[in-house]
Amino acid sequence: MNRRGRHATGLTVVTIFLVFATLLAAFIGTLLLFPGKVLESLWRFNPEARAAFQSMGRLSSLLLFVVGAVAGGAAVGIHRRRQWGWWLAVLLFSVNGLGDLFSLLVMGRILQGASGVVVSGSFLFYLMRSTVREQFTIREL
Repeated sequence: MNRRGRHATGLTVVTIFLVFATLLAAFIGTLLLFPGKVLESLWRFNPEARAAFQSMGRLSSLLLFVVGAVAGGAAVGIHRRRQWGWWLAVLLFSVNGLGDLFSLLVMGRILQGASGVVVSGSFLFYLMRSTVREQFTIREL
């Protein structure tokens, strides 16, 4: 099996995860712009997020759209095996993992923080493997 094929499944999982993150950020960002019954029912799962998003006002939607755009860009870059896509994915998973570590250690959110650290850490561990990094070389246009 060639080098590209050997990592196709793992990189497909990373791409799907990033596409899901893109869609989720866009969905929540849109719901924040147009609050209503759908959004109200979702807040029961994370009331702290509600307070945080409401304190930022419309800026929270903008931030979610930016995060969604970066995640979408990373998904495209990973799918196309572009070096910039790898860097974007590493950046996103690093920032997310640090945020989850903060939630775990400072905020005391054990389940949320620990699970986030494990997920982000797993993706980072996979992406940092030399055999995976070799897939992301600069190609001519």
